[in-house]
Amino acid sequence: MKIDLFNIDDFVTQNKCPQIKNSVFFNFDKTPTRDGLFSYDLFGVTDNERRNIFGYVDLNGYYIHPLIYSMMIGRMGGIRDILAGTKYAIIMNKKIKIVPEDYDDAETGLDFLYNHYDEINWLNEIEEAEMDSIDKKTRLKFLKSLKKNEFFITKWLIIPPFYRAESTEDMTMGDEINKAYKNLISRTNAMKSGFGIRLFGDQTKLRIQNNLLEIFTLASAPVKGKNSLLRKGLLGKTIDYSASNVITAPEISKANRPKDMPVNFGFSAFPLPTVISLFLPFYSAEISRFLSELLKFVELKYGNDIEKINRSQYNTQYAEKLIKLFIKSETERFNPVTFEYTDIEGKKVKEVIQIYEYRSKADMASNKYIMRPLTLADLFFVITMEAVVPDKHVYVTRYPIINFQNIYPAKIKLLSTAKTREAYIKMDPGLTQVLHYEEYPYIKFEDDPNPGRSTDYNFTNVMIPGNVYIKAMGGDYDGDMLYMRGVFSKEANQEAKRLIFAKSNFLGASGEPTRGINAIGKEASMALFELTKEGR
Repeated sequence: MKIDLFNIDDFVTQNKCPQIKNSVFFNFDKTPTRDGLFSYDLFGVTDNERRNIFGYVDLNGYYIHPLIYSMMIGRMGGIRDILAGTKYAIIMNKKIKIVPEDYDDAETGLDFLYNHYDEINWLNEIEEAEMDSIDKKTRLKFLKSLKKNEFFITKWLIIPPFYRAESTEDMTMGDEINKAYKNLISRTNAMKSGFGIRLFGDQTKLRIQNNLLEIFTLASAPVKGKNSLLRKGLLGKTIDYSASNVITAPEISKANRPKDMPVNFGFSAFPLPTVISLFLPFYSAEISRFLSELLKFVELKYGNDIEKINRSQYNTQYAEKLIKLFIKSETERFNPVTFEYTDIEGKKVKEVIQIYEYRSKADMASNKYIMRPLTLADLFFVITMEAVVPDKHVYVTRYPIINFQNIYPAKIKLLSTAKTREAYIKMDPGLTQVLHYEEYPYIKFEDDPNPGRSTDYNFTNVMIPGNVYIKAMGGDYDGDMLYMRGVFSKEANQEAKRLIFAKSNFLGASGEPTRGINAIGKEASMALFELTKEGR
């Protein structure tokens, strides 16, 4: 795949984009000006026209493409000072050299970079101490690959008015991008008027350059800020069957080996309500099927008392009601699941479904069980473990997306209550299968010999991605949020499973390891230092 910088001149020519010259939005009668940002003459009058017709501003000079400019001012301090006009420079041995203002042939500002662009070898800008900096070498190789007409631009596009706030009642146009366009048009018009004072020209050029960066951030670079057009209009939209969670660090104090880690490589730990939200259509079907099957055993148990029973009472509408209740109300997650029937006397009766739990393998061997109500927590946990977790994956994303590893596929480790216990569950004596879980939700029952504290029954509401994933995403544990999408189809889940162990999930764009100890930072070396210091 080859990626090039977008050629604005070609786009303007091929699409016959109209030039916007007027910074005034509306006339006195509140109609758009004929050559302004909301013009009916230039952008059309129909929705289709105003969605698809781009305009452009003639910059009346050469300016650095804002993508490149943002890279330079953020990472290359010397060039940033030259562009700001606070330092002077010359070209020596194809390298930019900062010199005093009174030095022979010293220049500053945007004109210096434009006039001497072909004389600069950007790779010469690498200092010896930075030769091992993959990031800087990659950045400078990118600059070296650019042609002059890619590095500098003379026009900038105006997005169609349909995607910009437009209100004749607000003559100041509160929308940020329209204000930025207005400033750009005004300043480029000022440059065209040809002020003869050099100082004013340099200052105006710098304002225009920063103006372009502002517009680029607002409209064209969704990863640059929360208020960008694409971030708010597309990436910021809520997607069906998606969720977001604050992340927290796993407890690793009891992990002596990699396999003892709470969240192993390839997995992420998700709260039960989050998993339900991600795979909601599956739950609607599975709850209805599961309870309908269970009702057959219940009907046999209460057969002598039942005159009539509605065998379709656990339909998908009922399942969706339980889902909504479980997700939205934490206090009702331990509510029992009930069924209804009409007894032989014609009365409507509501009964609680009972399940059977063994405390140990020995109790199971002797058939010593505790009979207790089937709660919503039991229902959703069992369905998740039996019907969702085994073959489903989740794609996890952290914004802003600065590299391809900001999105990764993960298998599901389920988080339920704060405290868990080992459990052997049988839904009905008629069912021979005993379900064994090592981390079962902490659910109260009357004769529990070791009742937990009130906080033990609280459900976990944060996600644990696992330490090895954090650095590659540029994340940490100070309140970062990750966004999740469930993978539905069989083919997509097979692809996600393959990608977990693909090289692209272990290595960065330059081939460097991005997972494991190398991605933990200084923790491993600090641990070794402490062990050595203590003589252990």
